[in-house]
Amino acid sequence: MKKDKKNAVKKPFHFSYKSMDFAKKTALWGIIFLLPWLFGLIFFFLRPLVNTFWYSLCSMSLTDGKFVGVFNNFENYKYVLTVDVNYNQMLAEAFLNMVSEVPFQIFVALFIAILLNGEYKGRGFFRAVFVIPIILATGVATFNLSETSLAAQSSEAIMNMDWLTDLVVNSGIPTELTSLLTTYVNDIFGVVTTCGVQILLFLSGLQAISPSLYEVAQMEGCTAFETFCKITLPMVSPTILVCLVYSMAESFAQAQVSYGSSTIEFSAYIRSMLYAGGSQYYGYSAAMSFIYLICCLAVIGIVCGIVSKGVFYYD
Repeated sequence: MKKDKKNAVKKPFHFSYKSMDFAKKTALWGIIFLLPWLFGLIFFFLRPLVNTFWYSLCSMSLTDGKFVGVFNNFENYKYVLTVDVNYNQMLAEAFLNMVSEVPFQIFVALFIAILLNGEYKGRGFFRAVFVIPIILATGVATFNLSETSLAAQSSEAIMNMDWLTDLVVNSGIPTELTSLLTTYVNDIFGVVTTCGVQILLFLSGLQAISPSLYEVAQMEGCTAFETFCKITLPMVSPTILVCLVYSMAESFAQAQVSYGSSTIEFSAYIRSMLYAGGSQYYGYSAAMSFIYLICCLAVIGIVCGIVSKGVFYYD
């Protein structure tokens, strides 16, 4: 038996895609699609993240054309949180803006997706129109639009919103809600521009709902509102969670905060610290970036943990 084992010829390894079962094929294609993201995560995200964390713990100096860091524990974090008079205020403003923007974006995206999912002539054209914001979100197009005066115009410049303010005030709605409503309406162009991805996600989620569910609801005499609350909303709840994460991350990345008498991006203020006072400010800027990252991840994790409890998964 031992001789037979020694003399046995080993079969060469032969990979055959056709001989794989469905589960292995699915896993293989999942790995293939994951590889570009994994490559970018390792080489373009994790490495800069580790370097940023190290810079935030050091006092940086430029020596012989190279940055040299001297470990100073958490002094940079203490400076950012206790000495810098602008950072904490801007951080709070960024989170407040996220709270006011994201729910409205989710509502508008779901509303538009429901309209685009209907059966009518020209549906493909209107779907293409609402995909344009995704194309316009590219760097070159955004830069070209920013050079024109149209990019700076809001819906307020196109139509007078005084009639809406008078209508809401005369209806007895509190002044705080009136201001919030008019702010949303004035910013409707910006909201639609930034929710193109969410519209596509909601549209795919709506198309995945089985038509038989709506047929049963119609046979049972459910109204359109009851059908939406009991079928559409629960079935797209996983998509709502995905869109919520995407919208919050995008809101944090493009957060607009007040700086003096002007409004700038929060990330621009953090970058400005790199050139504020020499190489030693690299540590302060890195500490600001890392604090902002941790706060954003914490908020997204808490919100997702709360929302995920109400998500319905259909088997």
